Amino acid sequence: MKKIILMAIAVVAVISSVQAAPFQTLGMLRTPDAYVLPNKAAEFVLVGYYRDIAAPKPLTNDAKDASEGLFPYTMIGVGILDRVELGLFLGDYTSLDGLVYYLNAKVKIIEETLRIPQVSIGMDNILSPVPKHGSQYLSPGDDFSQHPDADCYEPYSPYAVASKQAVFLGIPWMFNVGIGTNRFVGQAKSRYLNGLFASAEMSPIKDLALQGEFDGEDLNIGAKYSYKNFGFKVGVNALEDWFKDSDYKDNIRIAFGVSYLFDKYAEAKRRPDLGHYAGYGKTPSMGEGVVETPIETGITVPLTVSPSKPQAGTQTPAPGLTTSGTAGYEQLSPEVQELMKELRMLKEDREKAQQAMDELRKWIEELKKQKQ
Repeated sequence: MKKIILMAIAVVAVISSVQAAPFQTLGMLRTPDAYVLPNKAAEFVLVGYYRDIAAPKPLTNDAKDASEGLFPYTMIGVGILDRVELGLFLGDYTSLDGLVYYLNAKVKIIEETLRIPQVSIGMDNILSPVPKHGSQYLSPGDDFSQHPDADCYEPYSPYAVASKQAVFLGIPWMFNVGIGTNRFVGQAKSRYLNGLFASAEMSPIKDLALQGEFDGEDLNIGAKYSYKNFGFKVGVNALEDWFKDSDYKDNIRIAFGVSYLFDKYAEAKRRPDLGHYAGYGKTPSMGEGVVETPIETGITVPLTVSPSKPQAGTQTPAPGLTTSGTAGYEQLSPEVQELMKELRMLKEDREKAQQAMDELRKWIEELKKQKQ
């Protein structure tokens, strides 16, 4: 059984990128991250979510409708002013509440830098028709088995989350940690990590990301493969059920999704790209001809061109800047922003030193003329 589980995990990791059942619009699997879509960008997601719940047993025959089968849904996310992201969820089905729908909202509070993580606050499941099902609302004899994912759809679930990117051993990583209530709490009456959630993502090869998370209740894994503006995703929810010596080990929650990022009119990207610092990336050369770009997102200024470099009118992107369709330059990574500042300071010091040398040379020439 353990070999089968390990093989299944390996297959999941190879197929594509993650979000477990149900995938969310504003983050990885079921947990959010602190990044937001850029202004004028939108993301569309179609998901096929299959669940087969052996335990807990449904209390009524009608409840079986929500315990087993394929439940498709769709999500749409939009970015506003590079600071706010809104998401819409529509789909799934509960025998208690019918079609599930809700809104998600997230606001960036602190922007990520080389040393400081990005921090955002948000609210999930706004206007959700599913009643509150968290542990604080648990009634005697109520295990919520009428719908096994009812707690995922609890309305008005606030949270705060911090995210930080880094490169370890040539591999880009992203780490997220946060705290929330309602859907982030789960159904247990007592829990040491009540409301806390955490997630991590690594990209061992270009365009492939592997993800894992603890969402406050379950352990989830997934993978995502990106091709241009498309993303192909697979995720497994409640992985810990497979290791239980009970009927829970037969529970299956798996989702497959396809996403498309529309960023034709966006001038930035959702988060800085660390691919240039990864082992599979190319190390850019620095020096003359480097693009000097202000730290502000999406703003660029002309190149400094030398005779040995491209002629005027051409542009060489700096590390962290790539051209994506007609979206223009993407946002610099925090490391490159820091490097650009240091390069500008060095250039200013060099210009001051050159000016002082010119003045000294001129003064020496004047002294020679006076002696003659």
